[in-house]
Amino acid sequence: MQLSERLPPASPDETAPGSTGLLAAWQPSPIYFAAIFYWTMTAVSAAMVVVVRGPLGSPHWFVLVKAALMPCAVIACATLFSVRHVERGGAYGALLTSTIAVIFLPCLAWLNGGLADIVTYPLFLGLVAAGIAQTVSAMRAAPASRWMFAVACGLVVGFGYFLVINSRAFGSVLTPELALTGIHQLDTIFHSAIANMLVKYGALSTGLDGLLPAKYHVLSHIWLACVSLWLGVSTLEGYSIGGQIIAVPMLLFSLSLAVHLFRRSGEGPANGALITLGSLLLLFLADLWGWTSYLVSESYFLAMIIFLLALPLLAEIADSGRRHRLSLQLASLGMAGLLIMLSKISVGAVLAGGVGFLLWRRMGMTSLGLIKLAVPLLLLVIVAIAVISPGSSMLLQALEPFGFVREHPRGAWPNIVANLALLGVALYVWRQGEARDRLCAEAAAVIAIASVVPVLLINVPGGSDYYFVNVGTWTAIVFCCAYGGVYFEKRFPGPLGPRLVIAMLVLVALATSEKRQSAYRLGAQFAELQARVRQVNGEAPGAETKTVQRLAELLTPGHPARIALASDIKRTPGAQARQTLLTLGIADAHRAAVFVPPDNIAFWNIATECRQDPLFVPAILGVPMLKGLNPPERKCPKEPYYGFADYRDAQSEPLSDEQLCTRAERWAIDTVFILQTPATGRKIRCGANPRAR
Repeated sequence: MQLSERLPPASPDETAPGSTGLLAAWQPSPIYFAAIFYWTMTAVSAAMVVVVRGPLGSPHWFVLVKAALMPCAVIACATLFSVRHVERGGAYGALLTSTIAVIFLPCLAWLNGGLADIVTYPLFLGLVAAGIAQTVSAMRAAPASRWMFAVACGLVVGFGYFLVINSRAFGSVLTPELALTGIHQLDTIFHSAIANMLVKYGALSTGLDGLLPAKYHVLSHIWLACVSLWLGVSTLEGYSIGGQIIAVPMLLFSLSLAVHLFRRSGEGPANGALITLGSLLLLFLADLWGWTSYLVSESYFLAMIIFLLALPLLAEIADSGRRHRLSLQLASLGMAGLLIMLSKISVGAVLAGGVGFLLWRRMGMTSLGLIKLAVPLLLLVIVAIAVISPGSSMLLQALEPFGFVREHPRGAWPNIVANLALLGVALYVWRQGEARDRLCAEAAAVIAIASVVPVLLINVPGGSDYYFVNVGTWTAIVFCCAYGGVYFEKRFPGPLGPRLVIAMLVLVALATSEKRQSAYRLGAQFAELQARVRQVNGEAPGAETKTVQRLAELLTPGHPARIALASDIKRTPGAQARQTLLTLGIADAHRAAVFVPPDNIAFWNIATECRQDPLFVPAILGVPMLKGLNPPERKCPKEPYYGFADYRDAQSEPLSDEQLCTRAERWAIDTVFILQTPATGRKIRCGANPRAR
């Protein structure tokens, strides 16, 4: 039961936006449980990273506290606007716009780091303080067991997600060491290189031979690079921090927020524990056999955060009784849609389908209205694909009906089933609901169809169809929880419902291979890193260890094994190469590039996967290469998916200083660092007469 049903009509003072009186003192809003839950999860994620990274040297613990401050401020902002504005009948667009603004506020660091701190610290701390004060005030009316239950669940889920995310080795807690020793996932250093070139050189490029332009969606790269600047860490470290400490808690909180605000106040589920845990349960069910790329793809999780924040606005537009100046609603939705499109085109295309349908219904569902809406939306998507998408030239080649389903059944079928479930629930709501519910059901059905159709028709290389069909899965979770949660509450009233959901969460988590084996895989990753360091340093293999011992060495505060690892890492070729370039002054150079001769065998063998070597400098040091592809004798494949095929005549070969400067002039580069061996190098100033230093 919502607050508006429990209270008599309040006085104007009690319902004023700044009031924390009766409105916060009686039955608490369901969103408070989600806020406490995800604040706790954020704190656990940050604390675990502090524990692991402490003996490894960087980043400083204060950086991780600062990182945790950001999602806590975002959660506080959304919570305050929810209980003080939207639940009282205010326009949802204000919540959407304000929350997105807080998410992107660290981008001020791109302009001026000092200015960013001056703005963000007071605002973030103020939001967190106000959000906690509001929550504490409201939760006084509830039993202490309720907020203690939220904290306990947040602790467990936070630790569980720490294991799962870091066992994937994409943006993991060991990312800096994995990259230096050449056993990291290619995706993370690829995206880190793009982010560095964007923020430091203003160029969309991977930086493998100057600043050759590339095609890619850029928003997530800019955002994470700016967050890294704001935190004062390297972009590669920012990727590991930004995913697990900042983005994932915001993503899951946005899911709970969307469930809570999708329906009118008093019509949706009122139990905050059921909203938060129930939506997680449905997500776990989708993960049981499917992929969890939303945990590691920075472009996708940023797009989905904004998508989930925008879903209640779609429901508000569908509700004739909650329309607050359609032009303002569409402006807020357009802003969110543009940001989504710049982050992940597939998510923006799916959202465009739902928005377009709602507007067409508003226009009377005429043929002319359909043409007026469909043509510009299709043109927008086509232009975005042509200009931003790296695979636009392969779209016609990707036309392969059911190809994705056959090639990637685990990525396809769980999401297809979820979208079919969404269609079934939407049909039931359409038959039983009011006019507003029918419109929401129709829009949800259109989103499901827009999510599934690409999977059935095309097979984008690399399994990228997932980023279409999984959007419908998240929509299904929101829609099913918003409408089905009410029936579940009636069937299992009181604490019985959350207890049942908790039991099901545990069973599903234990039945999911990725979650069940995450601790083992994280321990194995740490052992692999230790073995790799010994190998490249020419040392004998260490004694075999078990999972418990590996986790103890990794997760025990100040464990000697990590102190020894930090010392041993410094002697690896990767760490030596980084230190040599830093000693030469690469961090202070404004327009610089790095050239590695083909006879620097140690550098060209840093990585176990040869495609990672050219990205080492752009990703770790944020500086482009010159002739940065592997020497021909390495016979490294130039596959198209990471942009290698875009480079012509870019393989490393012997060049004179004059030849290097001539090549550097194309990109207005005035300093070239030549890494002769991992431990030796020099730099040349390019101009009228190149001179070495």
